[in-house]
Amino acid sequence: MNIATPQNCTACMACTEICAHQALSCQLDRNGYFRIRFDKNACINCGLCTKVCPITNPLKPILTSSVPFATWNNDETLRTKSASGGAFSAIAAAILKKGGVVYGATISGFKIVHKRITTQAELLALLGSKYQQSDMTGIYKQIRHDLKDGKLVLFSGMACQVAGLNAFLRNTDRSLLYTIDTICGGLSTQLPMLNLQKCGRYTAIHSFRDKSGVNGWQSIGFRYSLKMQRPDATIEDLGLNNLVLNTFSSKLLKRSSCLDCKFTGQNRASDCTIGDFWGDTRFVEQHKNGVSLLILHNKRIQPLIEESELSLSKIRYEDFIPWNHNYIWTKQPLIRYFISRKIALWAMRNSHWHLAQHLMRPKSIAGFFMRLYLKVNNIMYRRAYTLFIKISK
Repeated sequence: MNIATPQNCTACMACTEICAHQALSCQLDRNGYFRIRFDKNACINCGLCTKVCPITNPLKPILTSSVPFATWNNDETLRTKSASGGAFSAIAAAILKKGGVVYGATISGFKIVHKRITTQAELLALLGSKYQQSDMTGIYKQIRHDLKDGKLVLFSGMACQVAGLNAFLRNTDRSLLYTIDTICGGLSTQLPMLNLQKCGRYTAIHSFRDKSGVNGWQSIGFRYSLKMQRPDATIEDLGLNNLVLNTFSSKLLKRSSCLDCKFTGQNRASDCTIGDFWGDTRFVEQHKNGVSLLILHNKRIQPLIEESELSLSKIRYEDFIPWNHNYIWTKQPLIRYFISRKIALWAMRNSHWHLAQHLMRPKSIAGFFMRLYLKVNNIMYRRAYTLFIKISK
C-alpha cells in the first residue's frame, strides 16, 4: 500500500471507497481531523488504493486554459439562498432540468455530508457555504453507478475531492460528468463544533454565513456569522466571535495538507472553479445580492454554462486574485510545526477552551508570531502571483 502520508492526506476518501475489503476507513481522530485508518489484517495488497490516491498518483489536470468571469444567478430566489452570486445553483438547476443528478455538500445536524439530489426542491439544501470538511462516504460509488446508467451528473466539492473523484473513476466513462470546485482556504479541526454539539444547547448547525443583514453580501468587509438551531427550533446567532469561526479564520489549526495544498492555481481537475468575487468594484449595484467568480477551465462545460440562468462578465485574474489569494497560494507549511498549534490542540482535547481561544487571537503572542510568519510568507506569494499572471497572459 502506497497512499498519502498523514501529513499530506486530504481525506478525499477515494482510497476508502475503492477498497472492497474494508481495509481502509475514514474517521475523525482525536484532534478533530478526518484520518484514514488501515487494517493490515483485511488488506490483500491489491494496490487499488495506490492507483486512486490523488497525492501519490496524481491525475493530469483536464484543463487547458482558463477564463474568469464575474457572475450571478438571474433566479433571485436561488441567488438569495446562495452564499454569494449563486453560480453553483444556476448550473445545478440546468443539470436538474435535463433530468440529471447533482452532488453537493449539505448540513446534517452537526456534520457536513455530501448528498445526491434529483429535484429542484432538494437544491436549496445544497446552497450556502460550509466551513467544515464533508463526509464523502458512498458518494464516489453512487456517481459511478449514475454514470454507468447514462445519467448526466454534476459534482461540486473541494479541488482535492474533485481530484479524488476523477482518480476513482479512472476506468469509467466520464463524458456525462461535470465537476465544480470551490476556492478553498483550507479546513480546520472540528473540535470546536464537537464541543457545541456536546454542550446540549443546540441540535444542529443552521448556517456558517448568510446575506440576511441590512447590507447583504459585500465584496469588502463582509462579516461571517455562525448560526445554530436550538432544541425549540429557534435560531441563535453566535456572530463572528466564536471558537468555530475564529479557528477557521486563523490558519493555526488548518488540516496539515491544507497548509500546502496540491490543487491550487491551474493544478485542478475540475471543469470550473467558483467562489466569492472579493474585492470587486465594477459591479457595485449587484453587491447586496451577491457576486460570484466563475473560472472556466475548458470548453466542454461552456454549453452548460450558456444554458444556465447566469449573467456573465469577463474579467482578468488581476481583478480578483489579490483579494482571493487562496486561488493560487496556500503554502504555509511551517505552521505544522508551531508549538502554539500543538498547545491549542492539546487545550481543545482537554476542554481548556479559553486557552485555545486566546491562541487564536491575532494580538496574542502566538498571534504575533503567526502574523510575522505570514508577512514573510507573503513575499513568496507575491512572486508566485507575478509569475502566475505572466503565464496566464
